[in-house]
Amino acid sequence: MLPEPTLTDRRSPWVVFTSPADPWPASETTALVRRNGLVLRLDGREMHDDASVFRTFARELSFPGYFGHNWDALVDCLHDWHGPGHGDQDLAILIEHADDLLASEFLGLFVSVLAQAAWNSNLRLDGDGEPDEWRQRTAQHFVLLLDRTAPVAFTEKAARGTDVAVALSDGRLLVTLTDADRPGGDPASAPWTAGPLSFADEEILAGRNVHAVGLFRELLGCTIHEALDILRSRSDHLRRERPDPKGSAGSAGPAPQS
Repeated sequence: MLPEPTLTDRRSPWVVFTSPADPWPASETTALVRRNGLVLRLDGREMHDDASVFRTFARELSFPGYFGHNWDALVDCLHDWHGPGHGDQDLAILIEHADDLLASEFLGLFVSVLAQAAWNSNLRLDGDGEPDEWRQRTAQHFVLLLDRTAPVAFTEKAARGTDVAVALSDGRLLVTLTDADRPGGDPASAPWTAGPLSFADEEILAGRNVHAVGLFRELLGCTIHEALDILRSRSDHLRRERPDPKGSAGSAGPAPQS
């Protein structure tokens, strides 16, 4: 049973992909503000590459001047954020108009960085991942709002993030971290699908797409239509990574019709 996503509790999922039409973000942000939490909104259309991601976060979250404009520094500044409320308020960061991030090469890394920062904040960990009794525990979550793209389209790329686990529920894509053995580890990751969605690669490469769809449905708990979308994305990735020397499309052929 997957956990209901939250913006007010200190638990996973840390990152949620959904639609602006989904009533869940509005309900959760309202509840967060009522509890004196903060909701910040960033524009995903500004995030074209690594540098623009760092600039957008630094500007909108007023990062300190020593922010290093790299992925590690982004984790650190999100984890140790000192904006309004001096870092003691629960925080939800909504990235609106995030559709174009699907085409980015850094999506998996970006998702894993957001999840890592939220993990550290929610579980009161220091920079080395150890419990820090001096830190204030704060709820921190990220929501990517998609105007024209179904969240399922992001599943395969998001799953490539380091130590990332994904699940689909109620049309949303949920992201957590996998290392439940670390201090304060996330037991919710157990039923999730961890790492790149390579478990169906053998079936896809052999042209057994019906079997691949069955695996996606079984392991991700998704609908057949969502499984077909994931199959197409994974097939495209495999074609780029393992081009057929004979030039045939048979190994990762067209998805079966529903």
